[in-house]
Parts: sequence; C-alpha cells; structure tokens
Amino acid sequence: MKLGTVRARVWRGGPDRTVEPERTQSMVRFSPARILCPIDFSEHSAAALRMAGSLARAFGAEVRVLHAQRFEAPIYFTSAQLQALNTQLRRSLRSARKFVENFTAQHLPEDVARSVRVVEQEPVEAILRMHKEWRADLLVMGTHGRTGLTRIRLGSVMESVFRQVRSPILTVGPDARVPPVGPIRRVLSPIDFSAMSRETFQCAVDLAERTNAEVIAVHILEGPPEGHDEQAVSALCDWVSPQARARCTVREVVREGTPPERIVAEAKASRADLIVLGARPRSYLGGLVFGSTTEEVIRTAPCPVLSIIQRPSRAAAK
Repeated sequence: MKLGTVRARVWRGGPDRTVEPERTQSMVRFSPARILCPIDFSEHSAAALRMAGSLARAFGAEVRVLHAQRFEAPIYFTSAQLQALNTQLRRSLRSARKFVENFTAQHLPEDVARSVRVVEQEPVEAILRMHKEWRADLLVMGTHGRTGLTRIRLGSVMESVFRQVRSPILTVGPDARVPPVGPIRRVLSPIDFSAMSRETFQCAVDLAERTNAEVIAVHILEGPPEGHDEQAVSALCDWVSPQARARCTVREVVREGTPPERIVAEAKASRADLIVLGARPRSYLGGLVFGSTTEEVIRTAPCPVLSIIQRPSRAAAK
C-alpha cells in the first residue's frame, strides 16, 4: 500500500464565494442535553465517564450514570431461599448505588449536573429502556474490544446497543486514551463527499465551536495518486462551507491508502481528541450490521469515536 505525502491546508476565514443551497443551513445538529453513560467500573467506562463530563461541560448537558446488574435465582430455590436472596439483592443494590456515586464523583467534574441509576436488569435491556424513557440524545460507552462489532451476534452489550439506539453514540475503544482532565482541542472528521459526511462534518463543527477546537477534515484517496492529491485538496477546500470556517478553524488533509488505517493514522499523527464518523448500517439476517470502516476505527482508534448513525429508511429495509 502506498501511503504517499500528506497534503494539507488551514483556512481561518470565510472566503467570498458562491454557497451551495445545502451549505446555507445554520441549524445546530449536535447539541446534546441528556447524556447517558452506562458503566461497569472498568477503565473503559471510567474514560467514557470523563468524556461524557467534557461534553456535558461544553453543552451544559446533564449526565445520567447507569449501572445494571442481574442475578437469576436457580430454579431449585425454595420460597424461603428466594425471600432471603431478594433481601440480599436489595442490600446489594444499595451498596452498588453508593459505589456508583463514588465512582461518578471520581471521574465526573463537580460542576456537571448528574443523576445516578442502579437497576437489577440485563445491561442491554437496561440501557435501551433508560435511553428511551429518559430521551437521551447521546450515549457514551466504553468497549473492551474483545470481539468486532459486526462479527458477533450474541453476548456483546456494545454490539447489541449499537444496532438499536438511534441517537449518536460515543465509544471509548480499547486503544483510546482519555486524559483525566483537559479540553477537546482537535476533532477529526473523515470526508468522502457524501451526504452522510456532510452531516457528520456539521456535527464536528457544532462540537468544535463549543469547545474551541480545530476540525481536521481528512479525505482518503484509495487508488494510485497519479497527481490527483492537489486536486483532492482543492475539492475538499471547496466542499467546506464559509459558514463552517466562520465557526471554527478547519484544516484540510488528504491521505492515500485504506480508509480505516489512514483515519486511525491521521488521528495519531494529529493527536486528535475525538473522531466524528458516519455509520451506515445495512440489513443482514433480520438485523443491522455496520461496515468494516466503522468497526475497525472504533476498535483501533487512539481516541474516542463519535458515531453519527444513519438509519435505513423503511422502504429500503423491505
């Protein structure tokens, strides 16, 4: 694979040029008010909680911390044993709530509004129910990355939730690093000139404006360069609207290679604090699966990944 030379430009002012109709929209598309953060007390959930805190500060949002645990009594338990077990479970839930509150206080800034919920329920069921009832508009989760998101059908909380939640999902993968403190300074936005990348870029700009971050718009050339890299940079610069440039600093970068590898490489090279990525699910055996680019970036990214999920229309799903 030929990696080629990086071509980049930085533009800090909006030029006087003709604006396409779709670029004139000023509607804010990413402005979370309710951030749901399930935790399991792992390093990944601690990092997810810190990331949720950073976004909550930027947008003035509330964070709801959720811990779910489930214990099924053996079928041979007597009524007396079941009663004793229920008493122990109630005590366990009270202890768990205190532990969750302490864990939250350790990783969430004091000035962030928060609420804590501890439920006796299967994790996937609890997350989906809380997400719907509380009307969360952002889900932040840590993932251990033991298996690929699209390669497993059962047993993965992250994979199951990813296929069913409609709001954006921010994942902290096994290789992601989230410092204990510090602002979001650089947001990486992969661009393929599609309508989906227009939406994800808008979300990146919304976020960057709130955090005073730089947006790095990266386009990947998959074929032989043949001198097209300069043309690609010019096309990328033209694609970025003046409205976006007026709201934050935008830097255009063109890379050559395979999209997942080059997105991750650029995130490392630019020390990105967040990747904003479009996720296009497709139907498979009655469910939804995601493309290899989404899966590989989430699993291998050196920073958290915000997935903006494009749900298929009902007509397309038939």
